Amino acid sequence: MAVPAAVPAGGSSADLPAGSVLIDMGDGTTYWYDFTEQKGCIELTEQAAGSFGLECTGGSEGFVSIGGMAEHKVGSQTCSWIFYLWNSTESEWESTDISYYTAGSFAWGFYPDGAIVPAETPDSRASWTMHRGDSSSSGVSGSYGTRNAATPLEWYRTYTTGYVDSSIIVAGDRLYHTTGGVYGAMGGDRYPWVYCINRLTGEQLWDYRMEYGRGYEVTSPLVVGDILIVTATCGKVYCFDRFDGTVLHVLDLEDEGKLDYPYTEDGRYAWNGRTFLTGATTPVYDSGAVYFGTSSGHVLAYSVSRETGFTELWDYLPDADFAVDSGGTKTYTGTRGCFYFHAPVIAEENGTRMLYIGSYEGYLYALDASTGDEKWVRQMINLGGSNLPHPGTPGSVGSVTATGDGRLIVACSDGGMSPMTEWIVCVDALTGKGSDGVSEYDWKIEALCGGPVLSGDRFWMYIEPSSSGAKELEKTDGTSVELTGQICCFDMDGKVVWSSISSLVKGALTLADGVVYATDYSAGSFWPTGGGVAAYSADTGERLWKMQLSPYSDDSYSMDSVTVIDGKLYVGNDYGAIYCISEVAGLAWGDEGHVEMENGLDWTWGVLAVAAAVCILFLIKFY
Repeated sequence: MAVPAAVPAGGSSADLPAGSVLIDMGDGTTYWYDFTEQKGCIELTEQAAGSFGLECTGGSEGFVSIGGMAEHKVGSQTCSWIFYLWNSTESEWESTDISYYTAGSFAWGFYPDGAIVPAETPDSRASWTMHRGDSSSSGVSGSYGTRNAATPLEWYRTYTTGYVDSSIIVAGDRLYHTTGGVYGAMGGDRYPWVYCINRLTGEQLWDYRMEYGRGYEVTSPLVVGDILIVTATCGKVYCFDRFDGTVLHVLDLEDEGKLDYPYTEDGRYAWNGRTFLTGATTPVYDSGAVYFGTSSGHVLAYSVSRETGFTELWDYLPDADFAVDSGGTKTYTGTRGCFYFHAPVIAEENGTRMLYIGSYEGYLYALDASTGDEKWVRQMINLGGSNLPHPGTPGSVGSVTATGDGRLIVACSDGGMSPMTEWIVCVDALTGKGSDGVSEYDWKIEALCGGPVLSGDRFWMYIEPSSSGAKELEKTDGTSVELTGQICCFDMDGKVVWSSISSLVKGALTLADGVVYATDYSAGSFWPTGGGVAAYSADTGERLWKMQLSPYSDDSYSMDSVTVIDGKLYVGNDYGAIYCISEVAGLAWGDEGHVEMENGLDWTWGVLAVAAAVCILFLIKFY
């Protein structure tokens, strides 16, 4: 996730830069700074950091801390600031000592060693290297999107290998995603695949068939330098050369003893929550470590490299205890539960890198990301017998969003694919309770919601009424707005700033350059109440445009969030397709898409009107 480049004081965007400084935080967040006057790399780095409000400390030999990220260990591995020079001849970063710098572009990356290089380059300054863009799952792109979507959409690509349920991951001119295999199929059609695509043309560059697992794949890939990490429901974690698709290493979680489910004496799962035998969750990368949960209840941190593969840094396993009453009846009192697809969230809280992740036992876990030590665990939802879709189960903790002011916004639901009960709460990041230390939470909204995106003192989220929740939402001006199914902008007290009616959205929203992007959940056959991607002004809620994703089918549902890179939007769905939307019209290959304008008109009507006029002129002339 690149932050837009700054132009140094005294310069202008018209100046030809002498070079660029990249500050790569090693967590998906990057900062680019162009300079026109050649100076020493230390002075240029301080100048670059200052332009973004980042403090840096160090000396003539390098930097100890930039933007609050200082050398520290995750398990036995140390992560620190590495210096890189840009080799324009080979078009690659090379780690070296700062004494070798004389001129041109350079980078600082927060990595365990120089073998891992930044994914962004002076020629490709925007990326989306993990689910939601960074290890904090912010959903904020530092790039820019599409304010005037052109149709036909720029390109699309379809597959016969199953649904596209992963996020679209982008680095350079390449995008990565998975397909889940044809659901319910036998033979070769059932296998899941990994794809690398030229994001500018839609051309396939390489693919790889993974082992068969559960018949669907809903986790998202992860880019770390020049490698690609993919978790799969077969219980394996794959490490690829992201440029040519070579399999470098495979971590087998079953062989590593990480898929050891707890059972009762009669062979049932010990916990009360739902169980998905899907292996690892979506992974994230932070401070030199790959983090993910497992369906058996582990939270894991691994280092990864091309040379040595995966090395375990720590393993957190909650307890799976039982209480026994006087009659000998056992009741599960453990906190261990199944982690499904939700990625861990990493955030700096009170000087500690924290990891937050929710389970299908209804718990939210707060760990020290460096050691795996438990800080606190709290059950955020426990519906039990009142759980309508899945009676007897507590429910699940889904998305977790760090607010930046020491709190968390946590989404809890009954754990169903189409939940009937859901709420979001705001809690203190250090305790899991209200900021006053007494209350259960700072605020709570009982409604169905998609994943939020947060920036500054606002967050944006799709929200609709649940079976027994709120019917109205409180606004910042003291009035209320009816809850019908809309995208809302909220302040940090959970009050509505603006509301805009929307089709059903299950995927998380994406924010880029003042625009909020949303993907309809329902299939294209439901258009215009489904099957599209829409853009809203983040400031006012005005809908800027909405485009139908075409081709489509009766079951082309989507829970994908939009990936926004350099004016292009990428998204996938259950049609088994990926789509590129931009301000560049593509070829009309028979499936032209369609844009609904705010005046209620449709672009195709204009085309039909022109065609009709041409026909009339033809008839007048020749008949």
